[in-house]
Amino acid sequence: MKKSSLSILIFFLTINSTFLAQEITRTSIKINRIKQILETTENDTVRIQQLQNWSDIIFYSDPDLHLKLQSDIVNLCEYNLLNPSNSKEEKWFKEQIWIAFDHIGSIYFYDYDKPSKALDFYLKSASILEELNHLNSSSITYDIIGNIYQQLGNYQKANKYFHKRIKIDENINKQYEEKQLLDSIQLVNKNKEIALKEETAAKEEKLKKEAEKLNTILEIGIILFILSFVVVYVQWRKSRKQNKIIEEQHRLLDENHKEITDSISYAKNIQDAMMTSTVYLKDVLPESFIFFRPKDVVSGDYYWVYKTPYNNIYFTVADCTGHGVPGAFMSMIGTSLLNENIIEKKVNNPGEILGNMRDKIIASLNNKNSKKETRDGMDIALCKLNFEKLTLQYAGANNPLVHVRNGEINHVKANYQPVALTVGEKKPFINHDIKLEKGDMIYIFSDGYADQFGGPKGKKYMTTKFRKYLASISELSMEEQHDMLEKEFYKWKGNHDQIDDVCVMGVRV
Repeated sequence: MKKSSLSILIFFLTINSTFLAQEITRTSIKINRIKQILETTENDTVRIQQLQNWSDIIFYSDPDLHLKLQSDIVNLCEYNLLNPSNSKEEKWFKEQIWIAFDHIGSIYFYDYDKPSKALDFYLKSASILEELNHLNSSSITYDIIGNIYQQLGNYQKANKYFHKRIKIDENINKQYEEKQLLDSIQLVNKNKEIALKEETAAKEEKLKKEAEKLNTILEIGIILFILSFVVVYVQWRKSRKQNKIIEEQHRLLDENHKEITDSISYAKNIQDAMMTSTVYLKDVLPESFIFFRPKDVVSGDYYWVYKTPYNNIYFTVADCTGHGVPGAFMSMIGTSLLNENIIEKKVNNPGEILGNMRDKIIASLNNKNSKKETRDGMDIALCKLNFEKLTLQYAGANNPLVHVRNGEINHVKANYQPVALTVGEKKPFINHDIKLEKGDMIYIFSDGYADQFGGPKGKKYMTTKFRKYLASISELSMEEQHDMLEKEFYKWKGNHDQIDDVCVMGVRV
């Protein structure tokens, strides 16, 4: 029995040794082939790919060689990035550097047990991922960095990177949910259109067949009286069927109207979710108010607030082209571009931010495949406030700023150009630096309030009158200012229709 067991053991050991020897031979052949390519090629892209293949083969077996190969990849990529002729491949080389830094960090962390050394390379990897805007990979890398900081006992920095990952994950989920929503709306509308066409075609076919039957009856007519009777009967039947068709069409129109109304209501929910919540607004700007009155269910006006880790508070009021659904979609684009420039790219210059938004909107709405130019865009006032330094930096596109101190008005003019495609020369947006004092009031707004028709003669309220009214209520509390603006607006409007979206923001320093 013992001899039998020993024989079986020897048999399996022999088989395993054979397989192992075969695998070593195959690995050796692959590595020799890679070395031959490296010796013969002068193409750095091919060399980088082959070095990465070699590194993958020995990933677990030889960490020292793996580290050297990844370092060679970094050196080759950095050399090629210095060459202007490789500008088209710049993104690819940066991606290879990111992958190499990620590998090197993994070696130092898992193989060499050097978390501090690994942290240096993971931080470099994160910096490249932020530049490339690779959200999913950034999320994973932030999680690794947070865990290393936690292992090193630096819980403050660990929490910082865990929060960065949470923020990116929320952004990824938000983008996915928005895409799913738009896809769902498009699918529903498409299915309804198909169903309506099929139903209409079926009815037309049915009517055609019925008409053929009636023609057959007419051909069989014998006498004029019978023929006349048949004609009258046929007309009655047609009228009845037409009434049924009309009733059915009214029913379909009512259903379509309900679906459109539901879609617009859903769009409002999306727009409300993308705009700054009143809770966050009061947390960041305790002494502030928003007077926001859309003309329709959804609005072309929007407001947005964000506080940076460096205590700079950005707040804005924007007026997009049109109102209703078109304006709402443009407002979503504007909110997204503010998030991209201020939160993701950390651009801190209001004039530069508006310029970047203008370039992105022009590029998005006037692509090469478009048959016509569109001048859709927005008027906007963007402010950067620092309570500690008592400074305000403002840039505007058609939307001005009103600064009130002790009842005195300082009207700060905007650039007379929108954040959109314009006629003539495209000029940079000017930054205005304002030194503040405690108790100062800052107002930014769209043109909806001043352009509202009303009063005894049915004329516009006008901007000059609006500025004076703001100065007259500037000493009141935020709640009182909001209520006074609301009362004044509806008193002036009276029985006139609201002509545009209205948005007014007030902030006390």
